Amino acid sequence: MPASLKQLEAFYWTATLGGFTEAAQRLNLAQSTISKRILELEAVTSGPLFDRASHALRLTRAGEASLPIAAEMLALELRFREAAGGPASFSGPFRFGATELVALTWLPKLVVAMKRDYPNLIPVPEVAASVDLFGKLVTNELDLVIGLDPPQTPELTAAPLQAVQLEWVSAPGFGPAEDCIPLGEMAKYPILSQTQGSGLQRLVLDWALANGLQINRVVQCNSLNVLAGLAASGLGVTFLTASYFAPEIRSGLLRVIRTEPAIPPIRYFAVHRARDLSPLAARVAAIAQQCCDFSARSLPERESASVA
Repeated sequence: MPASLKQLEAFYWTATLGGFTEAAQRLNLAQSTISKRILELEAVTSGPLFDRASHALRLTRAGEASLPIAAEMLALELRFREAAGGPASFSGPFRFGATELVALTWLPKLVVAMKRDYPNLIPVPEVAASVDLFGKLVTNELDLVIGLDPPQTPELTAAPLQAVQLEWVSAPGFGPAEDCIPLGEMAKYPILSQTQGSGLQRLVLDWALANGLQINRVVQCNSLNVLAGLAASGLGVTFLTASYFAPEIRSGLLRVIRTEPAIPPIRYFAVHRARDLSPLAARVAAIAQQCCDFSARSLPERESASVA
């Protein structure tokens, strides 16, 4: 009896994810079904593919030799379905992560474009800090992450997106009288920033420290809109995307404080696993490159008083 694709799929994901339970969750099957398919595959190969005597699940020599071939066969099956069925062959949930700034600006545009190109796809976005999202990408809980400062590993492929330009902002009556000051003078004011898991927070504060800014007081919050409101209330100085908060700046709720040196542009990336069987994550990363626009607002322009 020849090996079936379902058996190969159970073997591949069990080996890749490191357990029968993880493979069952990935394939939305009962663990007993995964075990049964692998036993059937081992009957076909006339030998064990996993060393069940060890405490941790490990591949036998035959399993190690077979895994890359199983991956090739599953990838070919995906290519065949795409060639025969076109974009409609991609169906089911696509789990991806994005940071808050992406969600506030162009995430709806991305989801609409995904549905346009792959109508049977079900986008499942998760909004969180970059560090948390990349952790889930590595453990196969997400298929794609749009975030900052991706891990430098050959296991991941990062497609560059736009860079964002951040500016220091405060209430008009708060902070220095001048509109442009040396960076070190920002130490006189309480700094409002996102929580530590935020890539923006870490990159900007690391840059500021490297350029001589001694930050003595930091108020942390996990919402950019709340940070803007706290700054507009005169609680301190924060760094935000001036393009997104342009209505609040135009209305006089917030003012821009320029520093020398200025905060450098910070680039975003669409990141996926390099060895994924499916080409879908790479395709969505390319869609993200076309949709990326940090000057957009995902909802109609709010009343400026909403951040106060």
